[in-house]
Amino acid sequence: DDAGKVSMTKPSTLASFIDFCTTNYPADRNQLILWDHGGGSISGFGYDEKYRSSGSMTLQGIDQALSQCDVKFDIIGFDACLMATAETALMLSDYADYLLASEETEPGTGWYYTNWLTKLSENTSMPTIEIGKNIVDDFVDVCAQQTRGQQTTLSIIDLAELSATVP
Repeated sequence: DDAGKVSMTKPSTLASFIDFCTTNYPADRNQLILWDHGGGSISGFGYDEKYRSSGSMTLQGIDQALSQCDVKFDIIGFDACLMATAETALMLSDYADYLLASEETEPGTGWYYTNWLTKLSENTSMPTIEIGKNIVDDFVDVCAQQTRGQQTTLSIIDLAELSATVP
């Protein structure tokens, strides 16, 4: 299908993408990974170079998109800077079991997908927390090799625990 020329930071675009995937590729387990620039609780996620005036997708916009879809994700991850905030995590707690994100800026290399996806393909029943730990470990290891001197942070947050902890 061709969605046409639409801004990638519009909530309706994200909702449409999720609906397309869940309709055409049904699965018992789902992950949503959003890759681009992140601005955390203040400016949200994403930047569309073709639609510069559309700005970022705010946390309210992400919430709007996810509320339109009938899917609970094992992990919602942000391969983007500054997205591991309490506000982001609390907003996502209705839509995912875990948040995987960095509270700091990420080196430009981003996540390293090869190792953890290979491990997951070898054991598709791998526990979600183990998938998250593999993503974190691969990211930290590869960044240490490719971006020496730059600090890296990436965390996996249990959203059920967080929403019960933060009033």
